[in-house]
Parts: sequence; structure tokens; C-alpha cells
Amino acid sequence: MNVADLGRAHTIVVGVSPTSGSPGALRWAVEEASLRGGRVVAVRAWRPHAPETATGGRVPSVVSDDSARGVEESRLADDVAHVLGHDHLVETRVVAGKRRAVLAEESRSADLVVIDAGRATEVGARWLGSRLARSSHCPVVVVPPALGGRGSSAFGAAAS
Repeated sequence: MNVADLGRAHTIVVGVSPTSGSPGALRWAVEEASLRGGRVVAVRAWRPHAPETATGGRVPSVVSDDSARGVEESRLADDVAHVLGHDHLVETRVVAGKRRAVLAEESRSADLVVIDAGRATEVGARWLGSRLARSSHCPVVVVPPALGGRGSSAFGAAAS
């Protein structure tokens, strides 16, 4: 820890999947933040749609993804509220980019990054954790699928 970190709240970044909502990662991160007196930031990587081309194959001069980004921000807020309830204190953030790159960048200002391992049917989910761990600037916790639907304590579920 360096001097700049003194007085800064312990920050846990959670990568929230648009397909699963990452319930295990969210619950685990909230529990860990409560133990450490920290905060949780739920992050979703978002890729803007490619703009339609104008005549001649050129990109139109004005492209706005504000409404699409707003929809994704609303979906993320709904996913977090679905897992944690509406009275949660988790900050939500939608960031343009690919999952691993977004989470690696977010790890620069975090003390811990948490993700769900994902289901075997999710494309790339099996490898995200190991690739993210290599590019992250802080430790990465990968919550296994078996803990995603269990009770409020991930530690308790692991011990049973």
C-alpha cells in the first residue's frame, strides 16, 4: 500500500455478465466489502453497435450511442437489483470495450476484481478468469457456478 491509498475505501470491482447477471460474484463481493469496510462497483463491458454506413461505404459523420448505452446502464442496474434487492449500495458502471480489457483497466483503481466463472455454455467464460488474472493490476477472484445460487455466504456454501 502506498501513501496515496491511505484513506481510500477498499474497492471491489465486479464484472457483471449480461447473460447471467453474475449473482455469485455480486453476493461474494458485497460480503467481502462489508468485512473490509469497502465499496463495490458493478461493471459491465459494453460494445457500441457498429454504425450503419452512408452511401459509398463511408461512416456517417454523426453517430450517437447514448440511447443504447442508457439502455445497457438500465439493464445493469436491474440485474444488480435483481440479485441484491433495490436497497443495495453498489455503484454501477457501463464501460465501452471488451470484457477482459475493461476489467483489466478497472483493476488499476481496485483492490480486488471479482467475476463469476460462468457456465460452460458461455462463450469464453472458461478462459476469462485466467486471462484476466494475467492482465489485472490487482488480485482476481473467480466465483464458481456452484456458489452462484446458494445462500448469502459464499464462504459458508464452500464449507458445506
